[in-house]
Amino acid sequence: MKRFTLFLAAVLSLSLPFSASAADRVGDFALLDHTGTFHQLSYYGDHDAVVILVNGGTSLAQDGTVRALSNVAADYAGNAQFWVLNPVIGDRRADVIERLQTAGAEMPVLMDESQMTAKSLGAEKLGEVLVINPANSELVYRGSVDGLDAALSALPAQTAASATVSLGSDIEYTAHDAISYTDDIVPILEQNCVSCHRDGAIAPWSMSSHAMVKGWSPMMREVVMTRRMPPGQIDNHVGKALKEVAGLSVAEQQKLIQWIDQGAPKDGAADPLAALTFSDAKYSLGEPDIVLSVPPQTIPATGVIDYRYVPVELNLDRDVWIRGIEFVPGDRQVLHHVITYLSSPADKSDVEEAEEQGQNLGGFAPGRQPDTFEDNSGRLIPAGSNLLLQMHYTTSGRETVDATEVGLFLHDEPPAYVMSGGVAGQRRFIIPPGAKEHKLRGEQLIEKDAYLYEMMPHMHFRGKYMSYTAEYPDGTSELLLSVPKYDFNWQFKYQLQEPLFMPSGTKLVAEGAMDNSDRNPGNPDPTRPVFFGLQTMHEMFFGFTTLRYDGHVPKEQMAAKSDIRPGSEGAGGGE
Repeated sequence: MKRFTLFLAAVLSLSLPFSASAADRVGDFALLDHTGTFHQLSYYGDHDAVVILVNGGTSLAQDGTVRALSNVAADYAGNAQFWVLNPVIGDRRADVIERLQTAGAEMPVLMDESQMTAKSLGAEKLGEVLVINPANSELVYRGSVDGLDAALSALPAQTAASATVSLGSDIEYTAHDAISYTDDIVPILEQNCVSCHRDGAIAPWSMSSHAMVKGWSPMMREVVMTRRMPPGQIDNHVGKALKEVAGLSVAEQQKLIQWIDQGAPKDGAADPLAALTFSDAKYSLGEPDIVLSVPPQTIPATGVIDYRYVPVELNLDRDVWIRGIEFVPGDRQVLHHVITYLSSPADKSDVEEAEEQGQNLGGFAPGRQPDTFEDNSGRLIPAGSNLLLQMHYTTSGRETVDATEVGLFLHDEPPAYVMSGGVAGQRRFIIPPGAKEHKLRGEQLIEKDAYLYEMMPHMHFRGKYMSYTAEYPDGTSELLLSVPKYDFNWQFKYQLQEPLFMPSGTKLVAEGAMDNSDRNPGNPDPTRPVFFGLQTMHEMFFGFTTLRYDGHVPKEQMAAKSDIRPGSEGAGGGE
C-alpha cells in the first residue's frame, strides 16, 4: 500500500486546467449507492481524502475510467474513500451493476438522481475526477483520471508535470423554468414540512412566512442535501409500497435547491405560507372514549434525561377492544417519543419482556400519525390491565412540565380480527469499541396465518440501518423495507399500502448494523463496548411489527363502549 501523504502533497502541487483553488470548498451531501447503501461525505472525515469520479450511462462500462480508478483505489485502501458519482438521469441500479461487471470493477456508485450533488460540485463532464480533503471540505483537485494517476506517482515538494486531460461528454442537467415561491415552493413545504415546522409543533423554528424560510434557507439546503430532512426516509427503490412515505421527489429536490441557490426570492404581494391555517382540534381522530392524564413530568432546562417509565392505571373491570390510540403532548418541544406497553399490576416493571415480545399498543414520535387498527380489527385490553408508558424527553434550554394525555378509541361492536404486535429482534450482543458496522439480525416466526400492516425499526444512538425481509415457507423471500440511515431522534412506523399476507411458517427477518465509532456524532462513548439494555447508553435491536390475525373476537369478550366513559367507575384515570 502506498503512502497517502505523498499522494495528497502531489495533488496539491499540480497545476491543471481543471484544478481548483485551495479556497474552494464543497458542502456536505449524502446519497445512496447502487446497492442502497447510505454514504455521507462528512462521515469520512477520518480519511485523508475522498476521490470522486463523475460518470454514468454507458460510459461506466466503455471509457475505462471506472477500471482505472479501481486500480488506483487498491493502492490507497483505508486512506482514501473512492466513489463514482452518477448524475445520468434514467440510469437504473441493475444497469449500473451490469456495467460495473463489464468494466471489471468494484466501486460504490452514488446515484445522484436529482443531479443536485454533481451540480453543487461544479461537475460539467463525465470522466471528471474530484479530490476532496474531508477534514476541511476543500476541493484540492479537479481533473482527469490520467492526472490523478500522475499525481499518485509524484514525489512531494517537487515540480510535477502537467497531466493530459481527457474528459467525456457534457452532463445533461435537468433545467427548470423560473421557480415560483407561490406556485412551487409553498406546496412543497406545506406537504412535507409545516406539520412539524409551525407554531407549537415539535420543530425548533416555524415556517410561518417567506421571511422565516428565506432566513433559514441555508440550513434547509444542508438538511435536504444530507437527507436529514424530511426525516424517516427509506430506500424507495426496494420493498413494498408504503403510505405517507417521507422524502422529497426528485423534482421537488431540484426546485427547492434551485430556488434557494437563486436567493430564495418571493413572487407576488401575498404570502400563502403565512396564510396557512391549522386545525385546533386536540385529537385528530375525534373525541376519545377514554382520556387518560399522564402524571406531570418535570423536565430540567439542560442535561440528558434517561427514559422514564410511567404507570397509568386504567381500573377497567371488564375487557375492552380499542380501534385506535392517540397522544397529545403537553410540551412538544421536550417530548421525543412515547411507547405504550400493556401491563398487569404484577408486571409493571417487566419492560424487557414486553419489548422483546412487541407487546405495545401504540406510541408517539415527532411526525408520527396516531395508531389506528384498520379493517375491522382491534387490540384487547384485558380487565385489570394498566398502561406503562416509556417516555423519552430531550431538554430545550428551559425548565418545563409536560402533562401528556392519552386518548383511547373503542369499538362499538366486537372487531372481526385481532391486531397484534410482534418483533424480530436480538438481545444478546456485544458491540466492540470503535466498530463502524457491527451487524445484527433478528427473526420473528409467524406461527399462524396473518397479515402484515406495519414495521417500526427501533435502535438507540448507535443504530445505523435496518431492513425487513420475509422468508416464506416455499423457499422464496422478498425485501419489504430498507431504512438505510436510521435516526434515533425519529421513531417512525412504516405502514404498508396493502396488508401483506404472511402464511404460517413465514420468517420475518430484521437485519441491520450498529455504529459504535467516533464517526457517529450521536455516540455517547466510542471507547466502550455496548450491550443490550433499556437506557440510551445501552442498545436495542428490535424490528417491531403490527400484524392482523384471522379469527373472530368472541362477543362475550367485548364490553359495550357505552359502559365505559372518561371518568366513569370502569375507566379510572379519566380527565
